[in-house]
Amino acid sequence: MKVLQLAILLVFTVCFITVTPASAAEKTIDQYYMDDVSYEHGAYEQLERFLYANIIDGYEEPTVYEEDGEVYEFTSILLKPENSITRAQFTKILVNAMNLTSGDIKKEFSDVKSSAWYYDFVQIASSKGIITGKEDGTFKPNDKITRAQMAAMIYRAFNETVDFSKTGKIFNDVNPNSYSYEAIVKTAGAGIVNGYGETFKPNDFAKRSHAVLMIDRALHLESGEAEDEASIIATVNRYIDEEFEFSSDSENVEDMDALYRETTTGYYLAYSLDSQLLLEDADFSTGSSSSQKIGEYSSKLISLNKRFAAVKIDDLKVHIKMNDPEINFNLEMTLDLSGTAYLKKTEDGLWKIYNLVYDEEDYDNMLTAAAAMEEQ
Repeated sequence: MKVLQLAILLVFTVCFITVTPASAAEKTIDQYYMDDVSYEHGAYEQLERFLYANIIDGYEEPTVYEEDGEVYEFTSILLKPENSITRAQFTKILVNAMNLTSGDIKKEFSDVKSSAWYYDFVQIASSKGIITGKEDGTFKPNDKITRAQMAAMIYRAFNETVDFSKTGKIFNDVNPNSYSYEAIVKTAGAGIVNGYGETFKPNDFAKRSHAVLMIDRALHLESGEAEDEASIIATVNRYIDEEFEFSSDSENVEDMDALYRETTTGYYLAYSLDSQLLLEDADFSTGSSSSQKIGEYSSKLISLNKRFAAVKIDDLKVHIKMNDPEINFNLEMTLDLSGTAYLKKTEDGLWKIYNLVYDEEDYDNMLTAAAAMEEQ
């Protein structure tokens, strides 16, 4: 079993040193697993992106079960994609997705108390003109949001960064005199919202997955800025180069910790820190180990939006040596860690990696190597 654990760490970890534990406020890797969303779900990719980039959080659900007389406890992370979503919840997701911060307060709502979890998000959205509330001065934060309300908020939020000039489809159940008519037509023209044939069903309650899909489409219609390209590539290269540099010396614990916090975020920050904490556990001791790059790798920007980017990493080959005399274990092999780094722009304007995915063929080769290790 110990060899299998070492194999898992080999496949998913380049460096082999320990770092200081993450603070209690930080999310752990377990909080980034979607236990109720299958690969076949129509919004799987978008839901994963929003979870990994800390735009949404999952619901933690403790589970206890008994097997062979033993009681086991674990926490499931549920995204509940088919559930309805409230006006407050949608406001939070929209504000997080756009990295919005508060400007001049446009309006106070009588039913939004300063003690409520959604207060700051509502204030930010109000300051940006994204929400206007009801005629009676309320916001109705706990009401389920309708498709029309969602389209209107997205249209207001992205009106300055997305091209809405294309005429959209006219739906026969959307009244031209409705407050949401222009928003629905414009967002449909941009491909952000879809209808049901000739109808839009504006008064139907939206699902959580619909909210993520619509916001994600809008985010990927925002044009990227050319001046960001250099900083994006620099972030990826710094992460790769300095991780190898610091891994060669066990005294660089603080430097490695700083590197992760300055170049990664969300899922990949939790993954990086948690992987190092596993290596600190005596049960995961690898005896001695080393990793060294072979040749030169390349990093190329393959997509760039205002807030998201992707970088293709090629020819990142690593020679690894591992030795553990306690279990008579020796390994020396070369892995290809080429893949794609996914980045988001944070509130402070920095680009950080929220996920890194190995190329499929190289990933399969690493799994094969891990299986071979288990047999030793």
